[in-house]
Amino acid sequence: MFLRDCSIRRVIHRCVAIAIALTSGNAAVAWESAHGDRDNSGFANVATTPAGKGSVSVPGLGTFRPGAGTVIAPDGTVYLGTVEGKLIALQADGKPLWSRDITPGQSIVASPAIASDGSIYVIGVETIRDNRVNPPKVTVTSTLHRFNSTGAWLAQIPFPGHGGIGPAAVASPNIGRFGGIEAIFVPTLYANRLRGKPMVRLVAFDLNGLVLDDVVMLGFAPDITGGSGIGDWELCCDFNPRPFDVPLVNVPPTPGVGIGTSGGAPLILASDGSSEVIGYSFTNRRLKEAFRLRQEGFVALTPPVVLSDGRAAIGLQGAPQGPRKDPAFLGRLLLMTPDRTGFVDKIQSSFAAPTRLPDGRIAVVGNFGKVTIVSGAQVATTLQAPGRSIASAAASRTHLFVSAEDGFVTYDAATLAEVSRIDWVGGGLNPPAIGPKGHVYAIASNILFVFPPPIKKPFTVTTQPKAGLPVATDPGPATGPQQQSYKPPMTANGNRLFACEALDQDDCGKGDYQTIATAFCKKQGFIGAGKVSVDSKKVKAETLDGRFCTKNKCKVFEAISCANN
Repeated sequence: MFLRDCSIRRVIHRCVAIAIALTSGNAAVAWESAHGDRDNSGFANVATTPAGKGSVSVPGLGTFRPGAGTVIAPDGTVYLGTVEGKLIALQADGKPLWSRDITPGQSIVASPAIASDGSIYVIGVETIRDNRVNPPKVTVTSTLHRFNSTGAWLAQIPFPGHGGIGPAAVASPNIGRFGGIEAIFVPTLYANRLRGKPMVRLVAFDLNGLVLDDVVMLGFAPDITGGSGIGDWELCCDFNPRPFDVPLVNVPPTPGVGIGTSGGAPLILASDGSSEVIGYSFTNRRLKEAFRLRQEGFVALTPPVVLSDGRAAIGLQGAPQGPRKDPAFLGRLLLMTPDRTGFVDKIQSSFAAPTRLPDGRIAVVGNFGKVTIVSGAQVATTLQAPGRSIASAAASRTHLFVSAEDGFVTYDAATLAEVSRIDWVGGGLNPPAIGPKGHVYAIASNILFVFPPPIKKPFTVTTQPKAGLPVATDPGPATGPQQQSYKPPMTANGNRLFACEALDQDDCGKGDYQTIATAFCKKQGFIGAGKVSVDSKKVKAETLDGRFCTKNKCKVFEAISCANN
């Protein structure tokens, strides 16, 4: 059921529509932040093969904090950060390139992020306990480190302090590129020394480390409600209780931000690790709150995901009430669309960012081994993963990859049939990632596994040299189709694709056609749309976000041509 008033504490202009007409621009060719592109979609627009034969294991790199994963540059270079304070660079096949130590005593507890100039940004966190006083005095420091692609250490920038205990920058950074300006956004925890309650601030840096803005997301609250009742922090950080040695150990980890655009203007979506989802505009290098939604009885625990069809998705977890004590069924997916906000229930509680499949469906990895597939605004099916997981899935044009405690599973992206399963131990804590050439990366028991990309096509082209002997020439790696026509294009539910952005329209303009066609093509794994044709017909017409035209005749697409150029 969609809620018109959105339970919004404060909204500028009208309900959500001003801010959630989002586009991600995700034709992702590199996995440059924690969950893929800046939109956190977990989707890479490449072909892959099922994880299995030919894999390479890379042990001995160090210890990876739960939630921290690999990021990959457009040239295929892989970057990881360890608890021991090392930033590691590997070739696409897992062979070492370089390793650099950050400030002694600091740990890297989240994924790095890569800027457009190739710079790598990683956060070091250090906790110092002075046991000479009772209770012990705790000091936490966080530093943003910048390296170039050859491993040169370019800068170390301290996070701003606001008294109390902190800053504890334990969220993964994300980098937005807006009008020629790139900024790094990091949600950061501070604690009230007397009450132990959290304050969450969103800090924005430029690429040189200058603090552009620093705003409060969540103030010092007298109480934090919600949670599963099973020890959220212990589950998020290990399947055996081992709280991370920073303050606020009973609070789930702070999710990173998701970045999209609204009407061409940048928009940053953030969930504060409590009950609120917040949208910020970012203009003139300043953050301005655009809206704030409070989800009573639920906690927003996943990074927001910006989808390519104008929606945003955030995982929520409910607090057990009355006899309903089973935490496995307290999950809810918050869907934010251009004109409404709604929920999809019957989902396991989750700490993992939702993942976009190539056709626009959403995969939610639950804490207790269920993977829920959402189509439109409904649960389409549920998959069984091999054990518990807090790791987001990764999707390519051809496959969905899920890391769980006891195994790594590959599903067909279209049919969701399981096509391979690798048994392991110690998985489900770190998200898998996909490289621009189709390599797949996964971590279990602090070992990095590298699965190879698709092999070259098994055919050759022959030419006849002067000597009369045939010579085989290499056709190059296999690639997906460069263009394809859909006559007619259909939605994931098998209905005709509605051609207007507003449901009350029956004769919209070319602007609507092109916007919707482009979003449709991106769902199919293409960069954009070319020629389109439309007509008004008496058919069941559906939008990309699952809404239906109720008119006698609906404007629908007859054909859409999608292309990668």
